[in-house]
Amino acid sequence: MKRLLVLIALASACTETYFYEPGQAGDEESDRTPKAKTSSQFLRTVYADLLGRTPESYDFVVKFNGVEQFRLPIDEERELSNVLDGLGDSMPMRNLLVNGLLHSKEITIPDKASAGGTDPRDYITDEFEKLLGRAPNTYELEAFADAWKQDPAVGPRTVIRAIIGSREYQSQ
Repeated sequence: MKRLLVLIALASACTETYFYEPGQAGDEESDRTPKAKTSSQFLRTVYADLLGRTPESYDFVVKFNGVEQFRLPIDEERELSNVLDGLGDSMPMRNLLVNGLLHSKEITIPDKASAGGTDPRDYITDEFEKLLGRAPNTYELEAFADAWKQDPAVGPRTVIRAIIGSREYQSQ
């Protein structure tokens, strides 16, 4: 009975009604679907984030008995972009490229023990902020931390690959 009296008292206290115009966010004619980065955008972003540099141009020289036999100019961005653009779905090749970069000698990634210490959340948060420009939400942080603790194969490389493979990272 007390609850009913409290509800009646609360209902009688609310005597004013407010009407608001419908709110709008964004442009009605805009495409709100995220657009995938072009191959060149993706390559420049991945190189900058992982290697701290842009794709390079150089000459690949073939020598036989110390004598130059062949010289081939290589432009990393152009060559890789052509490969990615030539595929119907470039996502698998993008993932292979990222995996290759993560295992190259040009990048230094800490091992699981030193990166995570007793709690991997700091490392995970740092990678989210570095690669996505934001902190992970609670769900993301706990999902990564649980996988880190439960699966011995999950470590720093896995976290980086997962973030770079995300739709958020792959979009403009």
